[in-house]
Amino acid sequence: MGMCSRQERIQKDIDVVIQKCKAEKDCLFADFRYSDSTFTFTYIGGSKSVSYSVHVSEDYPDNTYVSSSDNDEDVLVTTEPIPVIFHQIATGNLIIKTYVLYRR
Repeated sequence: MGMCSRQERIQKDIDVVIQKCKAEKDCLFADFRYSDSTFTFTYIGGSKSVSYSVHVSEDYPDNTYVSSSDNDEDVLVTTEPIPVIFHQIATGNLIIKTYVLYRR
């Protein structure tokens, strides 16, 4: 089970998000990039575009860090997988504060 299955799960979650976005004609996300343990993308659904970085750990989805260009001083630490993080951003339910996830 080690590193390979973790990488496969991360890649599968990223693929799910990208495929879903490609299937929607008015997708709210763009500029997907993935390297090593960081997945970056841009949310274009609000009044201004916001870049997000999702940093995955060895024990993904535990200890996943999310940061944004909108609030670059704070970081969210979550145990949610990447598709859930995308859903929370798209629905406005992801607010990044220092190490705490607040839901509206």
